[in-house]
Formats: sequence, structure tokens, C-alpha cells
Amino acid sequence: MNFGARLEAVAALVPPCHTLVDVGTDHAYLPVLLLQQGKIEQAIAGDVVPGPCEAARHTVRTFHLEDRITVRQGSGLTVAAPGEAEAAVMAGMGAETMLQILGESPEVWQHPTFRHLILQPMSDAARLRHWAEKNGWAIVREELAREGKRLYELLHLEPSPGWRYPSACYEIGFDLVERHHPLLQDLLAERKKKVQLLLEQMGRSERARASRQYGEYQTLWKQLEAIERGNGSNGKQRNDGNGHLSVHE
Repeated sequence: MNFGARLEAVAALVPPCHTLVDVGTDHAYLPVLLLQQGKIEQAIAGDVVPGPCEAARHTVRTFHLEDRITVRQGSGLTVAAPGEAEAAVMAGMGAETMLQILGESPEVWQHPTFRHLILQPMSDAARLRHWAEKNGWAIVREELAREGKRLYELLHLEPSPGWRYPSACYEIGFDLVERHHPLLQDLLAERKKKVQLLLEQMGRSERARASRQYGEYQTLWKQLEAIERGNGSNGKQRNDGNGHLSVHE
């Protein structure tokens, strides 16, 4: 079965572990792929909607994995008990939804045996970088994957109390910059296009130009240009207020 570049990239970030929770599993393709690769021993495939759960059960039966994949209907990480899994994947949803899921089940991801979060947001990855820093989870790896015309960001987080994001620009993954990821220029072009459009739209209004948000977008534009030139500062800087410099897609 061809699982697609996005799902293959997600699977590549998953470290070897015994039990993994796949949040919003849909057809349960990811647990199947990970079991085929020998990366996991068992999986909990969760979805809040009955239809995807039934589709997941069909996939599990098709691959004869009933003894290794458990399909559970429920919201987010509530499908797993604290200490039941060491890792979780959230893929194909917005960062806001991921933050809601994390907010409703802290007892799962704060458990001492829980060690890995693999996140593939459809939008606003910057918010996840802020969350990681605030909640003591280090971003140990970031990846980009292209499937069709869409470019996807992926993050692998591990517990690390006191960890600080090593860049002033939360919009672009620092790990991607450090490794000169082959798709980094594509991501920068996408972000610059969005920021430029926002600045042009806000620039038509005197009131908007005087706003704090306009100044933040100007700062973000300069950061993106510096990264593109390859000589941006990696020093830690702080914005006042909530520190968010992100582009909502």
C-alpha cells in the first residue's frame, strides 16, 4: 500500500516504542505502517467520530492486526489511560486543535513513562513551538514533507524541563535552518508570501499601521529575510506581551 509522503514522514519521526496512540486515526494507516516497519509493538487508534473508527477497524481486520491495534472512539488523548502509552501522534489537524487535546488530557502526556509527541499541524506550527517551550518539551527534530502542492511541517517533542527555543523566530523550525533542510527555501517562500500580503493589507490603514500586530509582522518579515540570507541571529530574544509572531494559515 502507498501511504503517501506525508504519512511516511510522520512515521519516520516516530521512535521505537512499545505502545503508541494515534489521535484522529481516520483509517488507522499510520499504526499499520509503524507495525510493518517494526517500530512499535502495539497501537491505540483513536478518533472522536464513529465513521473513522469503523474505517479503522476495517483496516485492522484487513491487515489481520486485531491483536496489536485497538480502536477506541473518544476525544483526543482521553482514549488512553495514563501510563498506557509512551508516545502519541497528532497529524492532519490544526495547532489549535492539538493544544485543546493536550489541554484536556495532561495526565497522559505528563506521565513519567510518556516520552514522545509527534505533531504534524496543518497550520500555525509556531504555536506548538511556544507550547513546547512553556511546558518543558524540547523539539528534538523537525521535518518538512511535500505531498502534491502542499508542504507539511512535522515536529518531534520529548520532555525536557527548562528547555528554551533556540531562536527568536518561532515561525520557522530552528532545526530546519540548522540542517539546511532541502525544503526550507520553499517554506520560507510560503511564509514570506503570507506576511507580505498581511503587511500590504494592513498598510492601507493608518490605524492598522500603528498597531502592535503590524510591528510584529514587520519584525517577522525581517527574521524571515535574515534566515533566507543565511546570516540571521540565532540568539534568544524575547518579545513583550505573549511573544507570538506567527502567520495563521
